[in-house]
Amino acid sequence: MTDLQDAIIADRQAVGAFVAAARSVSPAQWTVPRAPGKWSPGQVTEHVALAYEQNRRMLLGSFTGPAQPRFKQVLGRWLFLPQMFKRGDFGKGPFRAPDFLQPSGSPAPSRDLLARLEAGVTDLETDLTAASAAGRTHLDHAIFGRLPLADLIRFVMLHTQHHRPQLSASAR
Repeated sequence: MTDLQDAIIADRQAVGAFVAAARSVSPAQWTVPRAPGKWSPGQVTEHVALAYEQNRRMLLGSFTGPAQPRFKQVLGRWLFLPQMFKRGDFGKGPFRAPDFLQPSGSPAPSRDLLARLEAGVTDLETDLTAASAAGRTHLDHAIFGRLPLADLIRFVMLHTQHHRPQLSASAR
């Protein structure tokens, strides 16, 4: 198996765990923030779906959001990503999602958002596989700049894993 195929398989497992956690959230809790100033499970799910959709747009060259300045892309690619991949997690910290990944104030019902997430995952994975088969090895990422295809799916996978516990906390 290729590095990209292995990363896609790992991503599928992370998404499966995320979807299972989201399904365990009651409809009454779906729109309730888990703490003051935090997102609801529906907003977390929408945010994760947006991550797949927007990263696919970056892969396809149709992303219209703002990109980080090049020097920040280089710093992120050479400092943040290697540490994240080495640790195997997204890390702690006061991260703020970029505007293009901010969820709406009133998320859709769980069945709709989970269908949207699963479609976004399938579309990104399909397009990554097609890009690789066509001989493409990198994409121009808005946050990290020139990024290997396998690193894109690894990053999105760790992002998905990072948000899964937030759903479990809401389900309790």
